[in-house]
Amino acid sequence: MSDEQEMNPVGESQQPVADTSGLAAQIELLKAKNAELIGEKRKVGQTVEDLQRQIAELQANSQKAKQSKLAEQGEFQTLWKEASNTNSQLQEQIAQLQREKEEMAGAYQQQTIQARAVSAFQQAGVQQSDHMYALLKDKLRLSEENTVVALDGGVQKPLSEYLQNLKAPDSQFAYMFAGSGARGMGAVGSTPSSSAGMDNPYVSKNFTEMIRLETENPELAARMKAQAAS
Repeated sequence: MSDEQEMNPVGESQQPVADTSGLAAQIELLKAKNAELIGEKRKVGQTVEDLQRQIAELQANSQKAKQSKLAEQGEFQTLWKEASNTNSQLQEQIAQLQREKEEMAGAYQQQTIQARAVSAFQQAGVQQSDHMYALLKDKLRLSEENTVVALDGGVQKPLSEYLQNLKAPDSQFAYMFAGSGARGMGAVGSTPSSSAGMDNPYVSKNFTEMIRLETENPELAARMKAQAAS
């Protein structure tokens, strides 16, 4: 038997030598893949963080917008209250002006009635026209035709007709009329045709005299008004 046969006896298997080059390559491949997965994981983590930050910013912005809207609504309510208060004040001012207007209209109407009534009294021969007006003023009205009428038993009568009834001998007011039949300062023929020696009511602002003059002598009233304006 040769030496070679003695070293490798028949029937004894020979162990193959392991090839480690392929295993090393696989390990490197796994390491590379692992590194790639780690990198992807980091990217995903970074993306998640970015998304969370964006969500937080959106929530914060949404809250600010809500608060701003509420603040604006609160301001609007304040402005609305101020506008309502202003409107209430304006309504009250309008109501006050309306009351003043009605009072002025009533005063103007009463002055017109007084001036025309006094003039009618004088023409009817009443000796104390102002006293007669004080007695009858609650009965006097201004008609729709803008003439003075008197209430007699709830019925409106022309003032001239009513005065004729008061002038009757059996009337309780008969004593107030001149027995001579004189018709007073306002009578036809006694009305001054000149302004000489007369106070100009348009200068002195005598409203009663203005009405009387315009009723009795419009031409003289026009001349006095022109003199006051010059």
